[in-house]
Amino acid sequence: MDESSSGQDIASAMGNMLRSLSDAGYEIRRMASPGEASELPNFVEMLVTDSQLQRASGPLFRDRHYARAVEEAFKFLNNAVKDKSGIVHQDGAGLMRTAFSANSPILKLNAWESQSEKDEQQGYMNIFAGSMTGIRNPRAHDHQLVDAPEVALELLVLANHLVRKLNAATQNQT
Repeated sequence: MDESSSGQDIASAMGNMLRSLSDAGYEIRRMASPGEASELPNFVEMLVTDSQLQRASGPLFRDRHYARAVEEAFKFLNNAVKDKSGIVHQDGAGLMRTAFSANSPILKLNAWESQSEKDEQQGYMNIFAGSMTGIRNPRAHDHQLVDAPEVALELLVLANHLVRKLNAATQNQT
């Protein structure tokens, strides 16, 4: 099977799936791909579902200030972790490592009983910390950094996911 027939098979399968969903009563709407710049504001409104995160970053994204929208989203996340954890004298990656510590978390993402749950805690601690160092900081310190709209949208979706994980986290009572 060559690449073109593989692509046709995928397109055919997607078409069949969409017809089945439509037959089952689901409303199917065509959406532009993220590459269609005029439709990107609609994507950010659909994909960034946290209302506070949407207020912090959505208007900037819609006004095409993509790097600034991402920066504000991750600053919002940083401050939300501060608020929920009660840690006021740390910031950025250090805050995330303290709040989501794999050894003694202040904010637990799960029951933190099995090795798998402890691994998840450690993995997300690294993702939260890495997002401060690798995403927020470059945009906060380099005024010439420019994000493509698609990159900004991907990063805003990541921020939304992390806010969702944060909202579900519980204070460690030990």
